[in-house]
Formats: sequence, C-alpha cells, structure tokens
Amino acid sequence: MNFQSLSQLLIVSSSVLLSSCGDDPKTVAKFESQKIEIAKLKGELLLIEEKLKNLPPDLSKDLVKSKDVFEKQSTEITLLQTEVADLEGKKRKLQADYDAYKLRYQLK
Repeated sequence: MNFQSLSQLLIVSSSVLLSSCGDDPKTVAKFESQKIEIAKLKGELLLIEEKLKNLPPDLSKDLVKSKDVFEKQSTEITLLQTEVADLEGKKRKLQADYDAYKLRYQLK
C-alpha cells in the first residue's frame, strides 16, 4: 500500500467516523468532556511554562567557582597559620634570649 492510497483511506475513514460522532450522544458527550480536559491540560501546561520562565538562573557554575575559591583560601589559611606559629616560636626564643641577656648584664 503506497502513501497516497493510505492517505485516501485515512480521509475516508475519518469522515465516516466524524459523521458517526454526531449521531451518538455518548460519543458527543465524550468528545465534549475530552475538549474540556484538553483545555484544562493546556491551561496547566501554560502555568507550568510560566513558572519555568520565572525560575532563578542556574547558579551551579558560581557554586563550583566558590568551592574553588574556598579551597584556595583554606590552603592559604593553613599556610598563614603555620607561618604565625613559626613566628610566635621565634618571638618566644628571642624574648627568652633577651631576658637572659638582661639578667646577664643587668640592664635596667
């Protein structure tokens, strides 16, 4: 069966179906309820699409950048804390040397 004969068959069968739809009240009622349901679903779809348009922008890229900055700053903080501890140790040693010098030479 080729495309042309298939399309002709569909046209004939749809016209038969449409003409028979007008005769049966149950079919008409079902058709009307389906139209109402379609309209309802289209309205819901429009609401969902509107909500999607109003979503805030995706900030996941900013989050990745922030995590990288956090990691770098954490490493820097660790290095600075180590440096502070070293300097405090040197300060205590120099203070002890100075105190020993004062005792030795009786500085006033």
